[in-house]
Amino acid sequence: MASDSKQTSVETDIALIKQDIKQIERVFKKVDDAISQMSEILKTIAVQETVLENKEKRITLIEQKMILHTEEEAKARDEFRKELQDIKETNRDDREKNHKELMEALSKMSTTINDKLDKQDKRIRDLENWRWYILGIGAILIFIVSNIPWSVFFS
Repeated sequence: MASDSKQTSVETDIALIKQDIKQIERVFKKVDDAISQMSEILKTIAVQETVLENKEKRITLIEQKMILHTEEEAKARDEFRKELQDIKETNRDDREKNHKELMEALSKMSTTINDKLDKQDKRIRDLENWRWYILGIGAILIFIVSNIPWSVFFS
């Protein structure tokens, strides 16, 4: 009996050890599953980090392009402003030159017209003087003709 009880005790111990081993196997399986899930999560995190790094690189590249574009735009605006200023100055100079030429031409024209008007005024005065001379001569002739005794000549 003692051997039976020992054997039963050993069998019980073996059964308990088997049960413990099964529980340990289940725990290890759960640990393996957890490690597998963690490795999947790590892979996903690694992919997300790569995506995030790519996005950051793209954002940095876009920011650099924006800064470059802003600088180029500022340069283009400055060039445009300078060209516009040059055009304004050239236009102003041309207007001043044209104004000066026009004023000179008007001055010459005014001088020419004044000379012609002076000549015409002189001619008109000369004609008026001739008219008065002729009227004076006519008045003298009428006076002489009216004072001549015509009956002496015709009788």
